Amino acid sequence: MTPPGAGDEMGHTRRPRPGRIERGVRVVGTLAPVRGARWQGVSESVGAPCARRPRRPAQGGSSRGGNRLSVAQVVGTGARAPVEWSPVEIEEIGEAVSRAPSVHNSRPWSLTLERRTAVLREDPAMRMQHDPEGRDQRISCGAALMNMVLAVRSLGWSAKVELGASGGLVSAAVTVGEPADPSPREATWARAIPQRRSHRQPFSDRPVPELLREKIWDAAAGTRCGGRWINADAEAAEVGGMLSRSATAFQADAGYTRELAEWATPEGKRLRTESEGLRGLAAAGLTAMTTSLPDGSVLARVLREEAVLLVGTRGDRAIDHLRAGQAVERAWLEATSSGLSVSMMTQPLHVGEVRTGLADRLGTSLIPQVIMRFGYPKS
Repeated sequence: MTPPGAGDEMGHTRRPRPGRIERGVRVVGTLAPVRGARWQGVSESVGAPCARRPRRPAQGGSSRGGNRLSVAQVVGTGARAPVEWSPVEIEEIGEAVSRAPSVHNSRPWSLTLERRTAVLREDPAMRMQHDPEGRDQRISCGAALMNMVLAVRSLGWSAKVELGASGGLVSAAVTVGEPADPSPREATWARAIPQRRSHRQPFSDRPVPELLREKIWDAAAGTRCGGRWINADAEAAEVGGMLSRSATAFQADAGYTRELAEWATPEGKRLRTESEGLRGLAAAGLTAMTTSLPDGSVLARVLREEAVLLVGTRGDRAIDHLRAGQAVERAWLEATSSGLSVSMMTQPLHVGEVRTGLADRLGTSLIPQVIMRFGYPKS
C-alpha cells in the first residue's frame, strides 16, 4: 500500500514500489551495490557533534531511537568493524524515504544501507516520456534525500552528505557521524514527514500570514537554491498567461496525454479522470485531454489569492536538480508543520518559453525548477 502523503502531482503511480528486506537491510526501490562506489561532487556535514551518548533501548528490546548497536570484533588486533544499522534505524530511514514526493509517485531511486552509510541512487529505468532530461526525476531524488537526512538527524546522529552525478544520473551518500541532537527545526520537519500531503483542491479564503511566508521562503533557501514569491498584480497577470499557454500546449500533446492516461492515483483512481475535476492552478499543473482549462485571467486571479512560490537554482546541472528537490521538501515540511496545505507543479516548466519567461518576468537569477502553492484547506 502506498503510504499516506507519498503521492503528489509529482505523485501518482502505475504500480507500488514497496521497500523490501534483503540481507537484513531495507531497500526502497532496487538494490544497488555500494562496494567500489566513488563519490564525486560536493559534501557537507549536518549537525554539530555534541558531548552525549546516543539513546539506548531498554534491556531486551529496542527503543524508537534505534541505537541498539551491533559491533563485530576482530580477534587479536583490538580493532573492530564499523557499527551496523539497527533494525529500528533501517525501518525509520526507509519509511522516511518512501514518503518523499516523487514524479507520479514512481519513487525513481534505489536505497541501500550498508555499515553506517545510506546510499540513494537515481533509477534511470523510471525515466518518463514527458521528462526526457530527467529533471523531475532528480528533483524527486532530492526530496527523498532530504527525508533521509532528517531521519538520520532525528535518530540522534550527525550526518555527512555527499552528492555526486555521473552520466546525468545523481547519487547521494549519507554517512553517520558522531551523536548529535537535531535542531528544533530539524525535529519539527522530521515530525511533519508522515503528515505531508498534496492538496490540489482550492484553498480557503484565509490568507497565509507574512511571517509564515517568510519561514517557508527561508526553509527553501539553501546552497545554490532558493525561492521567489509571486506577489504583484502585474506578475500574476504575466505568469497566469504563461501557465495558460503551457497547459494548452500539453493538452494538445498526444504523447503526453497518452502517458498520463496510464497512471492511477494511490487509491486506484485514473489520473486522467482525476484531472477532469481540477480547477485553477492545479488544472494548469496537471493537464489531460479532458481537463477543463482555465484562461489566463482566471489563473491570474488565483495567483493573487494564493501563496505561490517559485523554487529555483543557480545552475541547471543534475546536482542542482537534486538541491531543488531538497528545497521543495524543506518548504513543504515547514508549511505542513504550520497547518498549511501544499501542492506543486513542474509540468509548465517543461515548456522552454515558460521556464525562461518566468525568470525574466520575475527578475530573478534563479532557474525555475518547481512551482509550489500554499494555503489553508477549506473546513
